Amino acid sequence: MSASNTDKNQLVIGYWAIRGLVEPIRLALHYAKTPFTDKFYEQGEGPEYSREQWLNEKQKLGLDFPNLPYMLEGDLKLTQSKAILYYLGRKLNLMGKTPAEEANVMMLCEEAHDFRGVMSRLCYSPSGDSKDERKQFVGSTLSEELKKFEDYFGKHNTKFAVGDQPTVADFQLYEYIDAGLTMDEEHTLVDKFPNVKRFMKTVRELPGVAEYIAKAHNEIPLNNKVAKFGGKVVKQN
Repeated sequence: MSASNTDKNQLVIGYWAIRGLVEPIRLALHYAKTPFTDKFYEQGEGPEYSREQWLNEKQKLGLDFPNLPYMLEGDLKLTQSKAILYYLGRKLNLMGKTPAEEANVMMLCEEAHDFRGVMSRLCYSPSGDSKDERKQFVGSTLSEELKKFEDYFGKHNTKFAVGDQPTVADFQLYEYIDAGLTMDEEHTLVDKFPNVKRFMKTVRELPGVAEYIAKAHNEIPLNNKVAKFGGKVVKQN
């Protein structure tokens, strides 16, 4: 959801025009039906891959630690994707019902974030251009990570990642697992992990999320243009 003119209290999420590290935040906001402005910054085309759109504004926003993504909400100005995610999670009652649940939410978000970092290193490296390297990633790193989540979901046996109500962990897990699965060109890996497959379906069909995925989510690239993989929209079956 975006708007060209907003008042000073309007929630603004600033990031590259990609899914990257901010898509879990967008999913959470769409689920919670929270109006916000998506401030997109476009990276230039190669070979320069200019970052000028962002650099021209970077020092003008009053951010303590200028970076992308950022969140503006009145006088509150935040950077760091997980700080933003956890703030919104608490504000929107998406952090679990108890301190123990909140700790598990953060644990899952951190685990998913670590995995996305590993994936990003491949996508932005020269190896990201290699089908063989991506296939090896799917058969090793991605499969190992999905096995961890498969076992976790089987052990806890709850409707969502933490308990029976959605939390920000669901959106972080959904997005980063979905991003990883774009490398599976055979589209069969997830079938080996029925708990993960069920989880993905549950989140994908949530009110607000389903509409957003159908309308915009699948039309945004995973990574920036400079990436060797995911710099353009990857169509999934």
